[in-house]
Amino acid sequence: MGFFNNVKNIKDKALESGYIQEIEELQGVFDKIDEQADIERENKRAEREHFESLSIDEKVEYKRIQKRNKRIKRLGLYGLTVAGMATGVGIPVLMAANVGAILSDDDLTFDKDAHDARVRKLKGKQAKGIPAKKPREYFKISYDKEGHPKVSTLVDVDPYNLEERYEMLMREV
Repeated sequence: MGFFNNVKNIKDKALESGYIQEIEELQGVFDKIDEQADIERENKRAEREHFESLSIDEKVEYKRIQKRNKRIKRLGLYGLTVAGMATGVGIPVLMAANVGAILSDDDLTFDKDAHDARVRKLKGKQAKGIPAKKPREYFKISYDKEGHPKVSTLVDVDPYNLEERYEMLMREV
């Protein structure tokens, strides 16, 4: 869904750096790219607003349907690839499909709207007073006066029996 948006971002970077010399000849193509990118951006914004307006249960169902549709598309692509391989043209079909997936990936180029939405979401969480999760400490190693390691775990059980192993080693010596 982000193909034209990615092409528009690449075009803007090329225009900023001055790589394209004959800009007047390509203006019609640039206008079409910009129009399609605006349509994609509006569709994406409308979809995001729709998603944000859903309840929690509806959001879960919406994500499940999106995941199902994505898997169906992938399954169809695999079927097309297998059929192409049976006829001897599988590798070009697979390459074309992967190129299409890469070019339509929304993370290929920077999207300011998506970035701003993520920043607003994170700021909203901070404004609500939701504290950041502290990393859980699964184990801690301390040393006694003699320098022997003492392990305390999340549930205060030594899963590796370090003390027992240490005692066995010391008995053998």
